[in-house]
Amino acid sequence: MTKPPLFRRYSRRLKAAAIALGALSLVTASIATATLTTGPGMGFKVYRDGSNIGQHTISFEQKGDQLIVDIEIGLEVTFAFITFYDYKHRNREIWRNGQLISINTETDDNGKIHTVSGRAVGNGFLVNGNGEQTLLPADIIPTSYWNPATRSASTLMNSQTGELIEVSITPEETKPVSMPWGEREGRLHRMTGDLELDLWYDRKGCLLKLSFKAPSDGSLIDYRADYHLAGQPELIAASAESQQPLPCKG
Repeated sequence: MTKPPLFRRYSRRLKAAAIALGALSLVTASIATATLTTGPGMGFKVYRDGSNIGQHTISFEQKGDQLIVDIEIGLEVTFAFITFYDYKHRNREIWRNGQLISINTETDDNGKIHTVSGRAVGNGFLVNGNGEQTLLPADIIPTSYWNPATRSASTLMNSQTGELIEVSITPEETKPVSMPWGEREGRLHRMTGDLELDLWYDRKGCLLKLSFKAPSDGSLIDYRADYHLAGQPELIAASAESQQPLPCKG
């Protein structure tokens, strides 16, 4: 599953990558993709100006009235067999009745480690991020983007640092989005503010793709679905009687 999940910092990394690409223009470059766990859910391949730099997976599991969401992101860029940039992010979210009740994340951003843990408390959502404790609103949504409620959010929790960020999300045009099995109608939701990116959701609220431009060099970072819950109707049908149905169920 970047500057995931906080794209502004990842964009700074992309600026460094652009500088290095210029300096190594005479060196043969190769891009290696980390292998991540796959499961019922969504998997996206991540591209930079058309070149694959990694993968982002979102897996769902129902246990009673809880929805467990596991997110993994792996990016690795190498030049002449030397790793230039390496990014790994793991995130487990637990939801009940549409509310986040716990989160635990660990990020290795090219050797810099970030950890976040949080849980629902009586008056909000208590987060420990990189050694700092913050009380966020009880209805906070992390920057994992699979949740359809993201479309109407004005604040989000940065799942890499635990910080509260402010955004504005504007629905725009609707058009077909390429999926592994063909096309699916999606609507663009443009996010601005502390994060700037384009999110595409279908009418059921399924995340179909996302993209953004690195502000340093204008390179396009693009998420393209490799596999997707919306193309697994048997899983959606199986969730029909659940108190905490899987996303993408219409």
